[in-house]
Amino acid sequence: MDKKLLDILVCPISHKPLFLSKDNKYLISADQKYGYPIINGIPHLTPDHVIDKPTTDDEAA
Repeated sequence: MDKKLLDILVCPISHKPLFLSKDNKYLISADQKYGYPIINGIPHLTPDHVIDKPTTDDEAA
């Protein structure tokens, strides 16, 4: 994911910045309440793709 793109993207629900998960499969809101999948290199930032309270790699360890 392009760093410049990450700098301008925000969560469409919370309006918080997004960060890339360690496995590069999700964008997660800074408050870690919402996650969005990255499918074929494209972030899906729509309500029908949102994951409430996603588990980050750090929490799973």
